[in-house]
Amino acid sequence: MDESRRTDLRVRKTRAAIKNALKEMIMEMSPSEIQVKELAERAQIHRKTFYLHYTCLEALFEDMIQDIATAYYDKIDAISPDMPMKEVNRVFFEYFSQAEPYVERLMCAPEYQDFFDRTLRVTLMRHNRARFNPYAGYPQEEQNIINIFLTKSSNDMYRQWVADGKKIPLERVIELTGELLTNGIADLADRL
Repeated sequence: MDESRRTDLRVRKTRAAIKNALKEMIMEMSPSEIQVKELAERAQIHRKTFYLHYTCLEALFEDMIQDIATAYYDKIDAISPDMPMKEVNRVFFEYFSQAEPYVERLMCAPEYQDFFDRTLRVTLMRHNRARFNPYAGYPQEEQNIINIFLTKSSNDMYRQWVADGKKIPLERVIELTGELLTNGIADLADRL
């Protein structure tokens, strides 16, 4: 095996160990409690090795969130760009409901929500709109309002479903939230 392949393998293994340690820590503690010293111990690396790979913990979080985004992009890119909002919503709910537990914690735990929203939600909308923008005819400021409604609503409905213990079956919550995102509440009461 040549030296560059060995180095690449070593780098990948070290980064995987760092990310796995962070996943454990996310499940156990708030972001303010996560320290490089403990993370390095869990990853079985030296603190200096951590800093060879990441400048700080926030850079590691951003890398992890980029991994989440890339996996989501793979799912969303598999559907037609002009797919109706109900189908985009289905991909969103199915992806996040099947993701590793640390992803749900990053998205739903109050102490992580702000960081999650600042990073992942913004990049997801940018990616989706780069593929297809059904609101391109609106002025940019109006598009911003539409997009924040869609992203905040999707995230918050998912978070509420999790907070309620996922008591609504996945298929029903996808149907309900897709209907809400598409038609609002105008006809909802009339259907009872």
